[in-house]
Amino acid sequence: MVEKVTLSLSAETAARARAAAHREGISLSDWMERVVRREVLRDAVRWQDEWLAANPDVRAELEGFDRLADRLESGWSDLAVA
Repeated sequence: MVEKVTLSLSAETAARARAAAHREGISLSDWMERVVRREVLRDAVRWQDEWLAANPDVRAELEGFDRLADRLESGWSDLAVA
């Protein structure tokens, strides 16, 4: 579902955003969606990193799981290239 919102941008920022969208061959709305989504995801990653830093036991458990998954995957062949 799409929600319409009203944004206020300086004339220079709006012109640069329109030019960037034009270069990518997409609408200004699609370009703004992409930029906002990227920033929200970056913020989520920063928050997760901060939380994991404050909870080292959880980080260690996740790292252990990653090592286990890597070991298990190393025994599998890649059927996608077969």
